[in-house]
Amino acid sequence: MVPPWSPLRACAHRVVERRLDFGTQTARRSRALCPPSGSILLGVDLLERLIAVVGEAHVVVGEDAEEFTHDATFMEHPLLAVVRPGSTEEVAAVVGVCHETNTPVVARGSGTSLVGGPVPLAGGVVLSLDRLDHLEIDVANTVAVAGAGVITGQIDEAANAHGLMYPPDPASVGMCSIGGNIACNSGGMRCVKYGVTADYVTGLTVVLADGQVLRLGGKLRKRSSGYRLMQLFIGSEGTLGIVTEATLKLVPLPRFQATAMVGFQTLEEAGAAVARALSRGHFPAAIELMDRNALEMVTHLLPPGFETDLEAVLVVEVDGNNREHVEADLVGMVEVLDGLDDRIAQSPAERARLWEARRRWGEVVRSTPHNYFAEDVAVPIGAIPEMLRRVRKLSEETGIKICTVGHSGDGNLHPSLVFTDEQRPQVSRAAARIFRDALELGGSISAEHGLGALKRDHAELEHGPLAISLMRGLKHLLDPAGILNPHKVLPEGPADDDFLDRQPGWYPDPDRPRRKAETGL
Repeated sequence: MVPPWSPLRACAHRVVERRLDFGTQTARRSRALCPPSGSILLGVDLLERLIAVVGEAHVVVGEDAEEFTHDATFMEHPLLAVVRPGSTEEVAAVVGVCHETNTPVVARGSGTSLVGGPVPLAGGVVLSLDRLDHLEIDVANTVAVAGAGVITGQIDEAANAHGLMYPPDPASVGMCSIGGNIACNSGGMRCVKYGVTADYVTGLTVVLADGQVLRLGGKLRKRSSGYRLMQLFIGSEGTLGIVTEATLKLVPLPRFQATAMVGFQTLEEAGAAVARALSRGHFPAAIELMDRNALEMVTHLLPPGFETDLEAVLVVEVDGNNREHVEADLVGMVEVLDGLDDRIAQSPAERARLWEARRRWGEVVRSTPHNYFAEDVAVPIGAIPEMLRRVRKLSEETGIKICTVGHSGDGNLHPSLVFTDEQRPQVSRAAARIFRDALELGGSISAEHGLGALKRDHAELEHGPLAISLMRGLKHLLDPAGILNPHKVLPEGPADDDFLDRQPGWYPDPDRPRRKAETGL
């Protein structure tokens, strides 16, 4: 029972007789943490049932729940309660309660999404998976078994201690969770050589929309016995089921790495160099692009002597088990890249600082969530120069500062629009133009961030009506009531130039309290 003095009961009384319609969503800039009116009765009974599953200490409401109303974007929306289960069984029980009460439920990892993925746009319950943090390294089978809340970088660190490696490494690898990576099929810097998250998942435990638990795959490497159901949930962004545990393939840890920074006069020249190096048989572990705008934001993090005034750089890394071969491969690749300014890291410390600068760029830009929009397009490798040319032209025409970084070895570019409040009305049109340019070049509007809410309305432009119809059918089959992460992935509005204007939080409330990330916490 919830005691009469409990803040949970106070919140519940505020929402009794309120109803939430999650079939139609309009952009609201409410600061309330209890849902608006609609079609689901929410009150003391629901909260008592949630507490009975996880305990009152693991149900969060009121001001303490504010950090769960948003992700790393501008988007935010009120919620009923945050529930923090500690096991698959508790996740299943919570989802079962939500199923029985027709309450929306949104799974959340670390909240580093850049597309509004874990924002509770229908209110309801946010299911925080941070307590699912168990991790086992099975050396004999060269796999890791990880709860959905394990931070991705911790998996690689634990594997390294046994001479193994978990290769997928998003720039936010020190913050993001493996459950979120699976939900979005995340990539990262080593994708060019090692592949993305889906290439390493061999087993999943998934809680379905009615609370049933589905176990797929395992520690084996090969299977050809039926439909590949596991792949349905990878990249589904929590709309088809909630991943609570994953079995992940590990690979041998390379003994040596060599890293260089190669500078170019223009972005297009850097893009052309990537295509040239790969076409000549070079196979780097990573080849990352950063333009001058991005470099200026992290110059203080670069190793001494690595500052540059060129328009673009490529940070290149080669790995392997023979030091001489690795160093020779790097020198050979630098020669093929043919930049104007070649600098090779001379120590592990210099190498570490190069990569810190690349990774920390995202943290810097995320500190202003209401004044940037992060793109995540992918194009064929040969189209990288043209895509970069179009991005540069867009910036020149609009006056909007665009910082471009990217995993250029697999065609994944992140042109991020950094803008003033006065420029805000232009941003939606500019972002939509980047979507269209990527598609015209045979690419995708999302390479690794997912569609979430921000990109969902443009999904049909990429996939076509038949594919979207099949996706809707899968959604209805696995989640007929539509309670799992509503308003994500599938289009709900026109694929027009005004898509951002329809999203909650795009025009910030001046009275809104600052987020922790905005205050440096």
